[in-house]
Amino acid sequence: MYEKFIDFLKHYGLYNQEVFDFIKDKTRYVDYNKEEARDFIGCFPKMENDVVKDIRLCVPKIVDDVTVSINIHEYVHLLKIYSYLNKEYKESKYEEVLPTAYELLYLRNNDFDYLKLYKEYIMSGDDEYLKYLVTFFDSTDKILRKNK
Repeated sequence: MYEKFIDFLKHYGLYNQEVFDFIKDKTRYVDYNKEEARDFIGCFPKMENDVVKDIRLCVPKIVDDVTVSINIHEYVHLLKIYSYLNKEYKESKYEEVLPTAYELLYLRNNDFDYLKLYKEYIMSGDDEYLKYLVTFFDSTDKILRKNK
């Protein structure tokens, strides 16, 4: 499964060996089977005076398509935050859009059942940008199916 993760990153131009080397010793693995542990999943910048000084990544070990998709999501966050290492960084209201888009893209081709649950979860939330993303994603899916 780890190969699927790397292949996806490479296919979409997201793979960066420098970032993998940087985060290797800063990654903590979360037991995805324990629901309470899922709250710790994320990419966390360590800040000093609004400057990114370090980054911690907490992800589940890759064992299936769901954990691949979560790792993709957090890795996309990591890429952005890494680009601000030793620079000033402020979160934006659009922070979740790009990672979620890549996660939806992965799930579209690998785990349709989880994709459906994930979209329902997003649509039940308050983030209008993510809701718009799901609506846009669904409309492109309809176009793709129609043109097959």
